[in-house]
Amino acid sequence: MSNKGFTFNQPSLPGLNSIDRMPFDDFFNMGEGVNNLPSFPPKSIREIVRLVDMGKSDEISILEWLDVIENKHQWELLNKNETNDACRAIWLAICTNVSLGDIAFFKVALALDNRQTSLVTELIDSMEIVRHVSKLNQLSKDKIEWLVLVAEKDYRLIAQQCYSANITPMGMIRKLRLPKANTYLKQLSENLVKTVSSQLITRSEQWLEKCFNELITTKEKEIFCEAAIHHFSDYNYGVAIKTLLEEHCLPMSEDTFWYDLTESSKKILRKKFDISSYYELKMISRTLTSDDGIKELEFEEHEARQIHSRTMFWSNYSSRFNRIRGLLPHTTYDYMQVSGQQLSAQIEPFDSDCEVLIFELDKIIAVEFLRGELSETRFFKNNEWNAKRLFESKELSIDAIREISQLEVHDHITSWQYFCEKLLRTKFKLLPNDNIPYFKGLPPAVNKYSSITGLPMPAQSYLDERAAKLERWVELFWNAEFKTSKYGEQSGLEQKSNVYLSKAHVAQQLGKSEDHEFYIKKSANQGNPEAMNQLGQILLKNADVNLRRHGERWVAKAAINGHEKAQSLVEKFNIEMERNAEYFTQRLNVQKNKMSQGHYKLEKTLQLASFKKLSIFDLERKFRFIEHNVGDLIVMLEELESRSDKTAIEFRRTVSERLDDIFNSFY
Repeated sequence: MSNKGFTFNQPSLPGLNSIDRMPFDDFFNMGEGVNNLPSFPPKSIREIVRLVDMGKSDEISILEWLDVIENKHQWELLNKNETNDACRAIWLAICTNVSLGDIAFFKVALALDNRQTSLVTELIDSMEIVRHVSKLNQLSKDKIEWLVLVAEKDYRLIAQQCYSANITPMGMIRKLRLPKANTYLKQLSENLVKTVSSQLITRSEQWLEKCFNELITTKEKEIFCEAAIHHFSDYNYGVAIKTLLEEHCLPMSEDTFWYDLTESSKKILRKKFDISSYYELKMISRTLTSDDGIKELEFEEHEARQIHSRTMFWSNYSSRFNRIRGLLPHTTYDYMQVSGQQLSAQIEPFDSDCEVLIFELDKIIAVEFLRGELSETRFFKNNEWNAKRLFESKELSIDAIREISQLEVHDHITSWQYFCEKLLRTKFKLLPNDNIPYFKGLPPAVNKYSSITGLPMPAQSYLDERAAKLERWVELFWNAEFKTSKYGEQSGLEQKSNVYLSKAHVAQQLGKSEDHEFYIKKSANQGNPEAMNQLGQILLKNADVNLRRHGERWVAKAAINGHEKAQSLVEKFNIEMERNAEYFTQRLNVQKNKMSQGHYKLEKTLQLASFKKLSIFDLERKFRFIEHNVGDLIVMLEELESRSDKTAIEFRRTVSERLDDIFNSFY
């Protein structure tokens, strides 16, 4: 059909309506076979009882049977004895007349399930009359037995009956030709599991698997799984039940029941399937970043996105998690409980407006600050002191965590996942879960993973964006760090040296080697031992001999300032450390706190100018008076370094050895 350029399909009517066959249709096909026509007026209950007792029930039409089992007015006219007699006769007919039996049993089942039915209550209440009649056929006996158990709400025996017949509950209902739509099947989940022996055999496994597959609601399946987790001795789940639990109950499964299971069930599954503690943190994250969570807790969009991205990142390391601890603001903690989440003892409320997650990863402990201006991740050495403080202290706060000396700190700025994975892999030797080809939480262009090379390098545009944002983040970080006490009373130069060192690390991350070396030199020149060591190692790789010697001096300086790796290098390669005034001044700065407990004076009392006009002989005499004053000995050594005659060089060795003896006495 067309109209002004538009084309339409020819209208058509749908085919014949297809009407589903209902149970009644299966049991009673009107018009098929020979059926007695009803009398007019219909036979009364008394007449029907008389015909049944005379063995002439075949003279009663199906419509008359329907009238007698539904017409309450007729029953109201009977006395008690007549009612009992009528129930006996009609139940006998129900159990011997197939059509009547199917209809009556169907209606009884509806009534017992509290569904609307026209069957008179006298018949419903008297069903047990024929329970033990010997002449009944097996199908009628099974129907009566089943319905009696339904009436008594004996779900244990219902499950047992199904197991004995090796048939599922729904299969039994089909066999008995009873209503498929019912509520009592929902009560069977737990009993299905408990009806089999805790020592699983193949038949039991197969039957339980079929039963589970016929469960309809999520709640039924959860109850079934809870029962299965606990029921089997030694948690030997066999093949079918183990597979079922893996597919539906483990935290890594799609549409998992994990977050709705009881803590006792989770504990068993953790042990059985070697599940890490990561998944409780995932549950917290999932709840916080749900639509309701974001609304109730008034999270900014970028905050919710950050929490989600971190959870996805750590999901790649889920098998590496050991202990965890979560510290939640009171409002967050209360919301978790109101939302129905069961929190373990590892999750606690505390006084803060930022969620903090702490987790143990082999030799390190990671602390995630989920919100805030810095919202950083700190990595700590997993030693006894740190572990006790971070996992057990009841007074732990954000400030207290930031007071602890960390191994590394990481940001969450553009492309942070690439650099964080690289840090974990190269510095901490921590790899993700075994055999993962892709990193969860990253777009396909950058999610391919190799345990050797890590993740693909982000595009240059992302690196440029990261560099710009990191500039401010580094400043914010050090502003916060210098408010802690772990750096002591640092001078302005020392504080700047730390900032320059961070900028050097950023430049190195981004592949800017010139910027990296520039900031390392600035940091080293301002007294940062780590920068000294790094600069020294850069120069040691140079082809120029003079630059390599210069590198040795920087490593030696770092060692003097207490840098452990530099000290190891000095010892390993016998790097010469010139024991001059600068050397001993640096040693004094490093060891001052320890040496203050001794009997030596540390502060100088003499000025360099006071030694200028003294001869070596006079200096030797002066030496006897100041040999217990470290500061004055260093000033004397500085003066001797300015003299080149033989006696000055020899005496310089004496002063240097005296200072060595003093410092070494404190090891």
